[in-house]
Amino acid sequence: MIKESVLIGALAMSLGGSLSGCSTMPDVVKYSPEPVERPLLVLPESKITEMRDVDYIVVTEENIDEVWKELEASGKPIVLFALTHEGYEALALNNADIIRYLSEQRAVIIAYKEYYEKADKTIDEHNKKAKDKESSSDEPEASTLSSIKKFLNSN
Repeated sequence: MIKESVLIGALAMSLGGSLSGCSTMPDVVKYSPEPVERPLLVLPESKITEMRDVDYIVVTEENIDEVWKELEASGKPIVLFALTHEGYEALALNNADIIRYLSEQRAVIIAYKEYYEKADKTIDEHNKKAKDKESSSDEPEASTLSSIKKFLNSN
């Protein structure tokens, strides 16, 4: 008995809630044909990178003593960073990949620029036509019936 009354109460509450949800009216959507200006994209100027000179000294078994003496004579601390042939090749390929990637990104940026310039031009032309049409709409347009009569009389 208690189970039945709890079940009936729950059913009544859920049914009442779903029916009351259908009785409310949705908000009215308002449309405004006014053109919306796109906010300007402000980016900082990028500085052109100036590459620094890098001096490579190729050290082999034949010239190691001579190179070592020259480094000692310079009076600077001696530190050697060594690459194998394969390591140097990988470094060169990495630099080539960076240059390729930058070139691709430049092409993407140019494509976006051209796309948005064309879109802005099209939007401006459309807005101008709409404004011109709106200003000329003060004159009464011919009715459909009179247009049909003119068409029939022209034949």
